Amino acid sequence: MQDQAVAQIKRKRAVYLVLSTLSLLFLGLIYAFSMFAAPLCATFGLEKDAVGLTFNIMMIAFCVGAVIGSQIEGRLGVRGTLVVSATMFLVGFAGTGLLGYGSIGAVYGFYGVCGGLGVGIGYNTVIATTNVWFPDKVGFSSGVLMMGFGLSSLIFGTLSVNIAATVGLGTVLIALGAITAVIVVVLSLVLQRPPANVVELMAPEKAAGAGYDPGEEDKALKTPTFYLYWIWAVIVIAIGLATIGNCASDAQMVGLDAAFATLLVGFVSTFNGVGRVIVGMIYDKTNVKVTMLIDGLVAVAATVCIIGAFVTDISVLYIVGAFCCGFCYGGVPVVASAFARQRFGAKEYPLNLSLANFAIVFGSLLNVVAQSAVGGGANRLGVFAVMAALSVIAVLDVIPFSKRWSADMKMLEGKLAAHEARS
Repeated sequence: MQDQAVAQIKRKRAVYLVLSTLSLLFLGLIYAFSMFAAPLCATFGLEKDAVGLTFNIMMIAFCVGAVIGSQIEGRLGVRGTLVVSATMFLVGFAGTGLLGYGSIGAVYGFYGVCGGLGVGIGYNTVIATTNVWFPDKVGFSSGVLMMGFGLSSLIFGTLSVNIAATVGLGTVLIALGAITAVIVVVLSLVLQRPPANVVELMAPEKAAGAGYDPGEEDKALKTPTFYLYWIWAVIVIAIGLATIGNCASDAQMVGLDAAFATLLVGFVSTFNGVGRVIVGMIYDKTNVKVTMLIDGLVAVAATVCIIGAFVTDISVLYIVGAFCCGFCYGGVPVVASAFARQRFGAKEYPLNLSLANFAIVFGSLLNVVAQSAVGGGANRLGVFAVMAALSVIAVLDVIPFSKRWSADMKMLEGKLAAHEARS
């Protein structure tokens, strides 16, 4: 009977992983904003600087949506929450396509707020629900799911921009909103939470204590380890956003032509997606401490290469740096997902995941502060000089984090042993 149950779970979770990745592939279109920015300016008659603010609004709404989604799920369940996500995404993209002409407020409200909320709600629900089916391979499942989210810009972003040149940007945005909504609703009809004994069946070595997980007793926001994680995540996210949000224009500044610069955005998205899978595998093979250190070192390499490109006009350095930025940025949500599950258990996983991902808000704000500190976003060399210094801080932050993490694991093991003794 147990073998049959294991086989059934493996079949179900494989289907869920495929469908969830497909849904995130479409929801990840929100990240294609750097591709949509220029067409938005040209088609809707909007100023470049004003349109650029949409990205920051969207990232903040994304994080807020993730927190909201964790609360909605407790009341409406997985299905109801995903329907809310689909509706918000449809309103966001279709509203932009219909009402964005000449109105930056409409772009902010629909694409930035509604679209960001819809993606945040859906992302958090999909990740939190699907990952629980993989207690034995949480890094792998997180990586695959987030690969879909990261590759969206390359696959659908590039395709959408090309089609927009023929049928119009407004039509494309409406179609994307409708198609994505349908796919997410279909997922909502299938995806469900795993049986209560999934850990016992799929990862018996982690099921000691008869389902008791001492990590569930801790509140993330009251744990020093969580804030040390946040410092690392905020910095790496800021580095990633500094690159992703300006990749096409920065590439042209170091001598790359406009066509290749646009294509480079897609390649960075590819490294973002591939990085998520690789980081997930590193997490499964090592631990959170090693994974954060490796990802932080890649961030250092990324900023050094980009600075070198601005100083020397050697475009290949920018390409390497941008790829490294895509990789390290993609690694953060994988670490967030696995970290939240391993440290704080499954009971409040949706909420803890949304809190871990809230680092995106502070990363976005840090990016804005870094630009202001050097006299504005146009001073790209200055921006990345600040980011390089911050990347070193992120690597150094892994030292106190590792000490706290080891202490936490020892404490949790002690609580688990005491529970077993009483049982």
